[in-house]
Amino acid sequence: MRSSPSIPQCLVLLISDDKDWRANWSTQLRMAENKLDAGDHAFELVFEESESGEAALEFARAEGRLQAVVIDAQGADASGSATSTSASGRSVVADLRGARSEIDLFLAVPAASAAAYRETLTSGVARIQLVDRDDSRGEVLWRRIHHALATRVRTPFADTLRQYVEGARDAWHTPGHSSGDGLRESPWIADFHRLMGEHVFNADLSVSVRELDSLLEPSHIIQQAQELAATAFGAHETFFVTGGTSTANKVVIQHLLGNGGTMLVDQACHKSIHHAAVLFGVRPVYLRAAANLQFGLYGPVPKQTIFDAIERHRDAKLLVLTSCSYDGFCYDLEPIIARAHGAGLKVLIDEAWYAHGFFHERLRPVALECGADYVTQSTHKMLSAFSQASMIHVQDPDFDEPRFRENLNMHVSTSPQYGLIASLDVARKQMSMEGHSCLARCFAFADELRSGIDGSGVFRVLSLEDMLPPGLEDDRVRLDPSKLTIDVSRSIMSASQIQRELYSRHSIQLEKTTHNTLSVLVTIGTTQSKVLRLTNAFLELSSDASRCQVAVANEHVETPVLPPPGYMSELPRHAYFADSEYLPLNADSGAANPELLGRVASDQVVPYPPGIPVLVPGQDVDEATLQFLRETAFGEQGIEIHGLLHREGRYFVRVMRVKDAGSGSNLHESAPLSASGT
Repeated sequence: MRSSPSIPQCLVLLISDDKDWRANWSTQLRMAENKLDAGDHAFELVFEESESGEAALEFARAEGRLQAVVIDAQGADASGSATSTSASGRSVVADLRGARSEIDLFLAVPAASAAAYRETLTSGVARIQLVDRDDSRGEVLWRRIHHALATRVRTPFADTLRQYVEGARDAWHTPGHSSGDGLRESPWIADFHRLMGEHVFNADLSVSVRELDSLLEPSHIIQQAQELAATAFGAHETFFVTGGTSTANKVVIQHLLGNGGTMLVDQACHKSIHHAAVLFGVRPVYLRAAANLQFGLYGPVPKQTIFDAIERHRDAKLLVLTSCSYDGFCYDLEPIIARAHGAGLKVLIDEAWYAHGFFHERLRPVALECGADYVTQSTHKMLSAFSQASMIHVQDPDFDEPRFRENLNMHVSTSPQYGLIASLDVARKQMSMEGHSCLARCFAFADELRSGIDGSGVFRVLSLEDMLPPGLEDDRVRLDPSKLTIDVSRSIMSASQIQRELYSRHSIQLEKTTHNTLSVLVTIGTTQSKVLRLTNAFLELSSDASRCQVAVANEHVETPVLPPPGYMSELPRHAYFADSEYLPLNADSGAANPELLGRVASDQVVPYPPGIPVLVPGQDVDEATLQFLRETAFGEQGIEIHGLLHREGRYFVRVMRVKDAGSGSNLHESAPLSASGT
């Protein structure tokens, strides 16, 4: 095949210390590439050689274009045995799979020993094929390599959608804009058609188009796309979700606890978990998240707290944790999941911010590799899918697929947006073919940003040691390097002021703020020019800020302290749907309203930042919570509060009209916050 700049190269590496075998197969495969390519220019196969597993591993880590490896089982290393090992003492196969989850592996073995090798490889390693070491037909191996890569390159749903759109069919079905014709010539809204582009409307189709399959009951191209996604992300089964991970979390909890039951859940979990508790009558036991009060960051629940809760709540059926968090904290999941499984709990890990994790060894192991039964991911947050496009990955050994699908269908529109489904298909393809390269570029950009921002002398990017809440030092917590938290406390400007300056003066929009930090996401869409602009913006701001820099570098204002989780006297579902009333946060005198004390909240009340509920339905309003709400609502920290009713300058809390005293039990695993913030 003639190489072209527009045709991506797929490198194929042959590993053997048998120079003659290596040279013979390289020659045959190159000849087959030239002979058998029949005009399919989707990719070009380029063959490289390595004499050892150790050298091959180094090559795999450095070269993102590597897509397949052929391992000579009798010559991969000097040992020359069926269990050839690298210098680290692990098999070449395991080493390569550990470094590159996505590549296809081919093990060349003597035909007479194939059965023994196959038995050796029944350890769950995905995408490894046995080939005859002594087969002299290079075309056979070439076809198998080409087929494996062509399978990963396919986007069954996106390809079919593209073909349908290019066919320019007349639409006599929903949606009513009819491929955009309802907007194109309108004197009132044609500008919206021009803004969005014609294919946004051409691809917005109806379930009447049978060839595009059904998201509710997939049987061909959507099913194929989901199967490819399961392989790419390391799951047994994968389901596409067009309502975001908020919907995905509710689906899983309904599937496991739809008729009630107890779940252990990180207090700092996403609001969709709290909503699921309301919807399905779940009894939540909230596990207190560790806090770094200096920067207003909430980290993982201490490992021992989780273990103690598992031991105390023998009736619990589900453990729900978020890993990684909004700020990039990742649990050491393997021992936690093992302990949960030992007690009979299923495990759901919310990986909304970690869909990229499986595609680079710096981010692994991910939840599925650690044994999680269900993993939910926002494919849109860090990857190339459209907003609201998410996935549910499953490896529950007791999985009841028909029942799960029915639960899923209760939350899925019968008129899904096909562009979202196609974007999931395409995002999977990108990570399967170039995820390693994309993430390596992300990490390089993150390092460049860290160096540039730290060089300002005013702003700095926090390290894991800076961010980690006290009490987690021995919990083996990791930090996703693609999420940067920038400390602005040496500047007289608040984080909110700096965010506004970046937006108004430099047209830069950041992810979030606390009172003294800014969060930046380095994604696969980050470019060198964006890195330069952001770095230069911070350097310019530091020039302004340094003239009014804080005199004492260590002086800081700590974030308002979230009160300990209060007493839960009602199930969230009961409290949310109960007869309720709104009571003012303040009495007429301006003091805290004493009528709120002891009343049961009917709504979730959440300050942003940090985005962790202070009240959830079913929780008693106590003195500490009431005081925190007043200080936050009327303070000047720039904190928003969601869940309070605001009318004519006053705040109101929705509470149950009548409290059924003595009906509840303490659903929280918590202790008063210590001076160290643990």
